[in-house]
Amino acid sequence: MPEVAHKRILVAIETDATRYHGEHASRPRVLGPGETEQILAHLSTDLAASLPQVKSCALSLAGALFDQSQLMRPDFPVYSCLESLLDASLKEAAFEPKLISIGAESGHMPHSELQPADDIPLGLLQTLPIVCSGDPNLIEELSASMEDRFLESGQLSAHSAKALEANYGVAVNHARFMTLTDLNAMFHLQLDHYGFLPLWQLLDAAINIPEHPLSVQGRGGQSFRWTGNAVHCSFETFNYWAKDGAGKAHAADGQLLATGYADWTREYRQYLTTLNAHAVPLEQVLADNPSLLLTGSFLVEESSWQSRQEVVQLTEHSSGDLGTIAVTCVSESGLHHYYPLIPSGLNDLHASIRDTFGVTGAVSFPGCVLYDERSRQLRPDVLQS
Repeated sequence: MPEVAHKRILVAIETDATRYHGEHASRPRVLGPGETEQILAHLSTDLAASLPQVKSCALSLAGALFDQSQLMRPDFPVYSCLESLLDASLKEAAFEPKLISIGAESGHMPHSELQPADDIPLGLLQTLPIVCSGDPNLIEELSASMEDRFLESGQLSAHSAKALEANYGVAVNHARFMTLTDLNAMFHLQLDHYGFLPLWQLLDAAINIPEHPLSVQGRGGQSFRWTGNAVHCSFETFNYWAKDGAGKAHAADGQLLATGYADWTREYRQYLTTLNAHAVPLEQVLADNPSLLLTGSFLVEESSWQSRQEVVQLTEHSSGDLGTIAVTCVSESGLHHYYPLIPSGLNDLHASIRDTFGVTGAVSFPGCVLYDERSRQLRPDVLQS
């Protein structure tokens, strides 16, 4: 088998994200073999016009657009699959310049790694990954040229942009060639602009595997640590957060602790959602016991708080668009707080409460987080007389 090197590049397509949401939402089409072959022919022509040496390489492309979160994942599964297909073709033949297009049958790609994920909320940027393969010396030379030229002169021709628009069924506002370095730098700028630089650091660590573990903090004091195998996410219950954790300096009067914990939870969930979308392994741990992995879909916390008033059996603490933050259950065995750890955890914890305690009393939905200001602990709602 001849020695072949690979360069991972992509077409970054700025689309109209409103098409992916709402009543008449539609996702980009997945192309069949013939359409994929035509798209690759267009793109290879554009590449060769800027970098003639590309004509001596093999170009591999799948007939699907991917959200950047599916492209930027540990081990780069989309690229790894394209490269393995090229390598497999060389076991029985000498290397020669060619175009390798992988299309779908009935909307399904022949390899799972090349199937666009249908559970990712699509955004403004869609990507079309390409692998450029050839002699290692040539690829090294081309790689340097691509890193240098794409940002300045990587824009697709109008003909190619129209072909993308017509075949994939998306609005192409702008389309250009990029390297993975370019995409990562752009992603860095985006997250930094919105105050999520630590999130980018975690993603970069998970994808590029640094030599040492990495610890970062979110804006609200959320703690995350890349261990080399997964991101450890330190979960803080309200009681811990308010007394010993990130919220211990917050004043307790009014609803300041409620607002503060809702903000903490919102950003914590944003980190988890983004890391999940990039297929980064996650391990949630208790902030006050980091050696304890939280393996279920929800957490149960016992509380010693007591009330002199009659209280509601179930209180669902929530905050606007964030939804449910915790559920407090009062039973003969004591006071327990239930926290969903993943989206399905809310249904699971309600099922567990029904199975364990039953729900025979009142249920309260106060629309906020209820807590006792003096003890800085989560509390159930009080029965109205």
